[in-house]
Amino acid sequence: MSDDHMMVPVAQVQPGMVLSDELLDNNGLVLLAKGAVLTEATVASLQRHHIEAVPVARVEAHRAPDEAAVLARLDHVFRKHDLDDDGDWAGKLLRRYVEDYRLERQVAP
Repeated sequence: MSDDHMMVPVAQVQPGMVLSDELLDNNGLVLLAKGAVLTEATVASLQRHHIEAVPVARVEAHRAPDEAAVLARLDHVFRKHDLDDDGDWAGKLLRRYVEDYRLERQVAP
């Protein structure tokens, strides 16, 4: 089993959880493949097969992007564009779009 999982009792499984490893029955047969998304029907089936716990992938908390690293990378990517030149409006616009996307900024539609 991988280190990025936790064992969750079937009674506590929520629809939408993802298996971190394949799930085997008592005979060694694969019941569910690694990466399977659990549904209410799947949980009911697990209970019928007397499965007590399942390996579920851990959900990492979302981390905000490192702004300094993103800006340094974009400086490198756009190094051949003269963003101070008003004639390079397309380069400026593209840089702004990419920067907003990478920094997960909310922009007005």
